[in-house]
Amino acid sequence: MSVIDTFNGALILNQRVFGEMRDAPDGVRRGFLIILLVGILVGAIQSASALISSGNPDQTVEAFIVSYREAIEQQRQTATTPEQREVLQLFEESADEMAAMVRELVTLPTILPRPISLFLQALGQTVSRPLEYLSDMLLAVILTHIAARQLGGQGGIRAMVAVGSLSVAPHALDALTFIPVLNLPISIIAWGWGLIVLITGTAVVHRLDTGKATLAVLLYPSLLIILGILLSCILLIGLISLSAGLGA
Repeated sequence: MSVIDTFNGALILNQRVFGEMRDAPDGVRRGFLIILLVGILVGAIQSASALISSGNPDQTVEAFIVSYREAIEQQRQTATTPEQREVLQLFEESADEMAAMVRELVTLPTILPRPISLFLQALGQTVSRPLEYLSDMLLAVILTHIAARQLGGQGGIRAMVAVGSLSVAPHALDALTFIPVLNLPISIIAWGWGLIVLITGTAVVHRLDTGKATLAVLLYPSLLIILGILLSCILLIGLISLSAGLGA
């Protein structure tokens, strides 16, 4: 089966594709190839978008001002006191100064000629994106594999890595996140779709039902989130107690 067929099969949750990746001797290599292709696609498109924006300081400044004014407008809708409105008015009056600062930043001289510097920056972003997807996938797969084994799963880590790599396929949508209005919804769709692919793959590799596969995928991330919240609460209580003690 070709890489494109595997990619398409992952997107439509084709059980035959998942089973073949689980049993294939070169499943890990094929999975990593999908990650590489998706990463380069996303990185190249986003780098090209950033390169175009960086090459046009006026466009960069204009985009910043639009975002700046939108943020002020959002804050104005929730402002309830005269003091808050006064602060927002000051921010609004500072828009031109902020634009000037942004323009100075984007036009600062670089060690290398600017076109070469921008090209190398874009190249670095393109190369780093597959590595980012790979590291995120490996972390998710390892945590999921541990949980799945504890829930009675029988699959091996090699098969889990091979099939887990398919969860990166939906992130090809990230190539469209350079469009401001699509950034958040596309990111949510890609993340959710990838999660469903990982759950399906976990069920196939470890021969679990959908409920246990879902639990395996979400168990340790949920525990880490809860632990983080508890630690934050403890830290906050400690800071409040310390402040109260110093005030006394």
